[in-house]
Amino acid sequence: MDHEQRSDGFTAVEDRFAGYTVYDHSDQKIGKVDDLFVDENDQPEYIGVKMGFLGTRSTLIPFQMATVDDSRQAIVVATDKETAKNGPSFDDDREITPEFENEVYSYYGLQQTGSTEDRGSYADYSAGPGMAMGDTESGEFREHSPAEEGISGEGSDLDDRDELRVQRTEEELAAGTREVEAGAMRVRKRVRTDREQIEVPTRREEVSVERVPVSGEATETEIGEDEVVVPVTEEEVVVSKRPVAKEEVRIRKDVVEDTQVVEEDVRREEIDIEDDTTRRGL
Repeated sequence: MDHEQRSDGFTAVEDRFAGYTVYDHSDQKIGKVDDLFVDENDQPEYIGVKMGFLGTRSTLIPFQMATVDDSRQAIVVATDKETAKNGPSFDDDREITPEFENEVYSYYGLQQTGSTEDRGSYADYSAGPGMAMGDTESGEFREHSPAEEGISGEGSDLDDRDELRVQRTEEELAAGTREVEAGAMRVRKRVRTDREQIEVPTRREEVSVERVPVSGEATETEIGEDEVVVPVTEEEVVVSKRPVAKEEVRIRKDVVEDTQVVEEDVRREEIDIEDDTTRRGL
């Protein structure tokens, strides 16, 4: 089938998957459906997903690896993103030949359900490059209607007004603070024994004996033995101890604001553009 002669079945399939996003088995985005390849019965056989920085090549993924989720316009393929990125790729200058198909199936460890030797290359009948919405991993195309695209049969690739947007990113430093333990202050009480001396005034009684001669008649008529006891007293020092508060240690925490300078390497992207186009007549 010629590239411009498409059946209604093909158009329906193409319209269905236009703008669908392709994810790997762990739900990581690979890209958006950019090319659709169907067999002679208008059944999807391959999907092409734009890869590379500027989307200059597409990776070809057999449709038998795909599970369609129409509810979120997604196609999940049974492989991982890295494997898909490194898979066999093609561009507008390469035909999807039977040899290339064998390479694709071999890469993904699949068995082809039919022979490709007798049907020729996909350029002969059913390739659908340039879906209504394209996508690259690092940039994005704005959506346009099929009427503005060469796929519609009403124009050519020169009529394609896709706008490629490439984002330039760079890292910015963002610093914050978190509380960490900077140490501890310990206050201990210990007992020290010192010897102190104090003077205590005391009193005591002392006894003195004085003999005084007297004369005259004795008042007591009887002479006999007698004993008189005179108690003598003195003050004794009694020592006692009691705790007395002498000092108080007060510990207070104050918040001191300071500024610290931190340095870190950051990465930023730079975009270099090389214009290798040539114009006729110049």
